[in-house]
This record gives sequence, structure tokens and C-alpha cells, in this order.
Amino acid sequence: MSEREKKLLIILGVSFFVILNFIGFNMLYLPGVQKAKSAKTISERKLKEAELTLSLRDELEPEMAWLERSGTVRSTVLEAQSKLQALLRKQASARRLEIRDSRIITYQPGEHFDRVKVLFKVTGMERDVISWLTSIHQISQRQVITKMEVKPQNNDITRIEVEIEIEKWILPPLEEE
Repeated sequence: MSEREKKLLIILGVSFFVILNFIGFNMLYLPGVQKAKSAKTISERKLKEAELTLSLRDELEPEMAWLERSGTVRSTVLEAQSKLQALLRKQASARRLEIRDSRIITYQPGEHFDRVKVLFKVTGMERDVISWLTSIHQISQRQVITKMEVKPQNNDITRIEVEIEIEKWILPPLEEE
């Protein structure tokens, strides 16, 4: 092999090596670095969120403990709505009230607790309706009447028709880790 061919072979080998390194750098190394940087950024953001949660924990823990001690139970929204609706039905039936309508209203999620709502329409004697209203308005159970409309029944003036919206605050279930 002549001297010229040796130089050409060396130049081709070096240029092929440089091209392979350039391709390897752009195809393998840079994407890995970008992936590592994005993972680092995400981890730093999660760390800041966790530190913020821990700093708020000291402030909010007494309130959450008070809610749990005061009878506010942890439950799912559907379970709380159905239990609230069943309680209203049971209390109305015990007082001989006629249930005209019963609807579950869309719940309102909150940051620390959720609010479930039920709409109820009943008719009955005034004293029975008032007894029913006082039995279901339970502040200690975080259950209150938020809207009420009372009107006399069209065909019988001794009876009244009441439409209420009752709301209950619940703690959402703890998230599984």
C-alpha cells in the first residue's frame, strides 16, 4: 500500500470516527441529558409542593383533627349522598310526610373537604314539617339546610309544601399511597 493510500485510509477512518461520534452524541447522549434535566425539574417541583404541604400541615392539622373529632366522617361522595338521601327519607316517613321529589345535586369538591347536596320536596302538616326540618338540620354533623321554599298546598290549606336543599360536609377518603 502506498503512502498516499495510507493517508487516505487514515483520513477516512478519522472522519468516519468523528461522524459516528457526532451521530452518537446527538442521538444518544443529548436525549438522555434532556430526559435527566426534565426529570430533575419535575422532581424539584414535586419537592417544593411537598415542602409547601408540610408547611401547611402544621397550620391545617388542628382543623382537620377537629373535623374528624366532631363527627365529620371520611367517605366517598356517592356514599355520603345516598346516606343523606336515605336519612331524609327515613325522617320524612317517620313524620308521615309525603315525599314529592328527591334529587341528588352535583357535589362541590373542596380543597380540604367536599360538600354533597340533596334536594327534597315534601308535603304535610305544618307541625310535622317543622319537626322534620329541625331533625335534619344538624350543625354538629356538618349537615345544614341551605335553601328552603315553603308554600301552602293548592288543594288543602291545612298542609304545606316545602322544598329544601340540604348540604353535608364530608372529608374525602384518604388517598392510597
